[in-house]
Amino acid sequence: MGFDVYIENQVHERRYAGAEAGSSLQRLVAASDRERQHLVSRIDSYGDTMINLIQLPQLTAELDEIASRRPELAVDVQALGAFIEEATRARGYLWISGD
Repeated sequence: MGFDVYIENQVHERRYAGAEAGSSLQRLVAASDRERQHLVSRIDSYGDTMINLIQLPQLTAELDEIASRRPELAVDVQALGAFIEEATRARGYLWISGD
């Protein structure tokens, strides 16, 4: 299982976030709790997932909650937080492609 993470702006210009973003996301999805992290736990490992501008704040909150339970994942949360901020500034979204 692996993820490719992209930041897209509102006119669908796409930028690859890098291999480490996919690895960070993979660790966070594995640590997610379906009852607490509705967005994170439902990222499709084998298909595509889009997290839009309206969902990005919820994603941030869910990632922060994971980091509060699993401090060793705080670096992963911080790295993805930078991409979430970039997508928000671009009025776009995160596009995640599973294997």
